[in-house]
Amino acid sequence: MISAALLSIGQCALLLGVCRKTLRRWDASGVFKASFRTSGGHRRHGKKRVLLFYKGKEENGGEATQGQKRAAIHGRVSSSRQKKSGDLTRQLEGLKTYCKAKSYRLWKVYSDIGSGLNDGRKGLQRLLKAAACGQFDVLVVSYNDRLARFGLQIIKEYLASWGVELDVRHPTMIENNPHSEFITDLTAILYSFMGKLYRMRRTT
Repeated sequence: MISAALLSIGQCALLLGVCRKTLRRWDASGVFKASFRTSGGHRRHGKKRVLLFYKGKEENGGEATQGQKRAAIHGRVSSSRQKKSGDLTRQLEGLKTYCKAKSYRLWKVYSDIGSGLNDGRKGLQRLLKAAACGQFDVLVVSYNDRLARFGLQIIKEYLASWGVELDVRHPTMIENNPHSEFITDLTAILYSFMGKLYRMRRTT
């Protein structure tokens, strides 16, 4: 079984920002050899070694200050109407300003439109996969409930297991307009329940 400390060639390519063909070429030339190969001949790279190689590559390119944290930001609004009114843009701009004040280097911006109860949001899924590939060191959000309504502790522990810090801009505050959020969350629960009920009826 492959442990979390080992990355496939695809994960390694994603982290380093190169294609798989480049990794195979580096392996053959000795520039960056795979840690080992499986019985099926698949390359596996040690996560710590990949991160060290990445940091060396980055510093040699002069793109980052040594020790500077790479930050990903995540914003969420509950509806398209909120996005059209500029809520999502203001949220993300505030996070960018916060990152600059904290001397983080902005690495990636993720966003979602939907209920905080929905743990299948595309932006959330992408950032969790990127965290597992070591693409950033800290995740910055405005409020705890922007990331998730429930299961936040699980997400925190998942991020921490990959060495990613969660930085909440307003950790002791909740956003205004809780009534609209409550209605959106309640609607999401009802739709989820109705969908499951419909699938149960089709199988009986």
